[in-house]
Amino acid sequence: MPIKIILLSFLFILQGHAARLFIGTAQSDGIYSSELNVLTGELSSFKCVATINRPSFLAIDTEHKKLYSTNLQDFKKSGEIIAFKIEPEGSLTELNRVPSQGLNPCHLQLSPNRKILFIVNYGAPNRPLSTGQKSASLTSYSIQSNGHLTPPVSSHLHTGSGTHPSRQKEPHAHSVFPHPTDPYIYVADLGADAIFSYHYNPHTAETTPLRKIGIPGSSRGPRHMKWAPNGKTLYLLNELSLTLCVFSYMGDGHLQQIDEIDALPPNTNRDQLTAAEIRLHPTQSILYVSIRDKSDNGRDCITLFRTSNTQTERIETIPAQVAFPRNFNIDPTGKWLLIAGQRSQDITIFSLNSDGIPENLCHRYSFPGEPICIEFLDE
Repeated sequence: MPIKIILLSFLFILQGHAARLFIGTAQSDGIYSSELNVLTGELSSFKCVATINRPSFLAIDTEHKKLYSTNLQDFKKSGEIIAFKIEPEGSLTELNRVPSQGLNPCHLQLSPNRKILFIVNYGAPNRPLSTGQKSASLTSYSIQSNGHLTPPVSSHLHTGSGTHPSRQKEPHAHSVFPHPTDPYIYVADLGADAIFSYHYNPHTAETTPLRKIGIPGSSRGPRHMKWAPNGKTLYLLNELSLTLCVFSYMGDGHLQQIDEIDALPPNTNRDQLTAAEIRLHPTQSILYVSIRDKSDNGRDCITLFRTSNTQTERIETIPAQVAFPRNFNIDPTGKWLLIAGQRSQDITIFSLNSDGIPENLCHRYSFPGEPICIEFLDE
């Protein structure tokens, strides 16, 4: 067993075997919390720790114990971003809330220095809000020393469309990810079939557009991304084409696509399937993606890839054992895979072997609503 996994496991044993997690939801009471027993894979009872309308995505500052959440109120006015303090027992105390500057905020990420929050709005850019402003694709905020968010520092509108007749009539920013070390951020835009890159000032949170990077092919539908820890490789999951694109980071914000790999075995019936989430194992060179079955015929699955700086290959596809796995995560010890079933309203837990490969379905928990984001307090 790798030394890092042993050390992480020992750390959690010293802390009482528990890893705290927070769950963003829809059709529920708000943000929930639970604790994972890292020895058995069992979850404690779910507890609502913040009552808000639709906290669909969460970002956690593990160092300063702060949590930031999207909040969709309705589809005609700007959403909100809410800052919370994480109390020692796991409850949340609201610090402040600010407008997302757009319709349907769907994703948010912290800068590596934890001083900036970037968010994206899925709603169509340029569509008027109730305030008279136009809906933005990307918004940035400075984070004050007490965890409060400043008013929006900068906002930008995306342009473009794709070839899909219903999903790509206009831009739909879906996720934002900063480079691990350099001052650049990248926004996957499903509607524009492109990645939009920006430079940001790490002190002021000002963002400056750089370039629009079109994804070769048609109807790819860029959704979520992950950086390799060394910052040399970016992995992009395409929702519509069910493929994984691999980019090399060339420095100064530049990306070069080097590969595109199918996320499903050959001859798979892809009708009504869409890709959703992408995660990296904390210690092994394994990448996971989730595939959702919109027809509810039980084809929801998780695909595993083996990664390196020069090659990425699909190695296995397994049933997710939930309906509509919009999100999933791997615990900090790398021993447990938690999969959130949005439509089945449950969470399944698989054990992972020392190589990061799922072994057994160990637990299933009914959830009070739709679980659509799982984030751990500790990384």
